Amino acid sequence: MKSYALAILLAMLVAAGYAFQNTGDVVVRFIIWEKTLPQGLWDILLFAAGGLLMWIVSLASLVEVRGALRRKIKDQEERIRALEQEKQQLLDALKTPSVELPQPAVGTMETELPSSGDVQ
Repeated sequence: MKSYALAILLAMLVAAGYAFQNTGDVVVRFIIWEKTLPQGLWDILLFAAGGLLMWIVSLASLVEVRGALRRKIKDQEERIRALEQEKQQLLDALKTPSVELPQPAVGTMETELPSSGDVQ
């Protein structure tokens, strides 16, 4: 922030020097409006108006970016909640005793493999 203040101060000093060196009157007409002021003052006013306009545009851009980031944060938080629920369900499933199926005793089930002569 200090660098911005320093840049603005420097621009103001340069503009003041320019205004003092260009004291000739200039008539500015716009549609039905007409005004006469020194050239340096007009230039400073236009410079300030341009700076103000760019500041307003940058604020609009900032609002747009912040909105996009807020939506992204909301989506990420929803994703985290869903993953935490899934994690809890998996942990609960591991804690509950599972039903064990009876295992056949070893050697009680005999299988016969077909001999090579039985294959057609």
